[in-house]
Amino acid sequence: MRFIYIASLFLPFVLAADFTVGVGKDENTGKKGLGFDPSSINPAVGDFIVFEFRSGSHSAVQSTFDAPCTPNGGFNSGVQTVNDSLAVDAPDLPTVRLLVNDTQPLWFFDQAGGLCNKGAVLSANPSTSQTDAAFKANAANAVVPSGTPSSSVNSATSAGTATPSGSGPASASQSGQPSGAERVGTGGAYNIAILAMVWALLMQRL
Repeated sequence: MRFIYIASLFLPFVLAADFTVGVGKDENTGKKGLGFDPSSINPAVGDFIVFEFRSGSHSAVQSTFDAPCTPNGGFNSGVQTVNDSLAVDAPDLPTVRLLVNDTQPLWFFDQAGGLCNKGAVLSANPSTSQTDAAFKANAANAVVPSGTPSSSVNSATSAGTATPSGSGPASASQSGQPSGAERVGTGGAYNIAILAMVWALLMQRL
């Protein structure tokens, strides 16, 4: 019984997944361009959203369903600038990772790219009442605030603060900006170590 309890503590980390989203990549053509690829995802609790930035200056900034092109004070990747000469899927592109703490809807736009009204938006876990299509329609008609995009990560999100509302700051935690780094709990050596430990505990019980 104790083994089952211990194993259950590690299971969410072993099963968690990365949702890689290209920022500045056209989801229809797969080439450099407008928006996010994909533009709608459904991560589970414990999964990571991995924002991977393409050529030009782009950012992933949290907004709300009703005001898609206005920062809500939540998650902000900071402006990421990538050389135009790099291929669309070049290795070691800059990434920013966001840990999902619940399945409330989350809304983002590319503030640095300046094309929110053109569809440069991302929905995470949209609902039946707040759909991805409706979010994009809101973005097309939204007022884009003037001003210079922030070049730094919002301090509140870097501390991992969260609210249970889909219209408030992201219920998620940022894990920094390691270029191409592997997160704890998704594949690689860490998962092998976890599985080995669980296997060792099982052998001790037999």
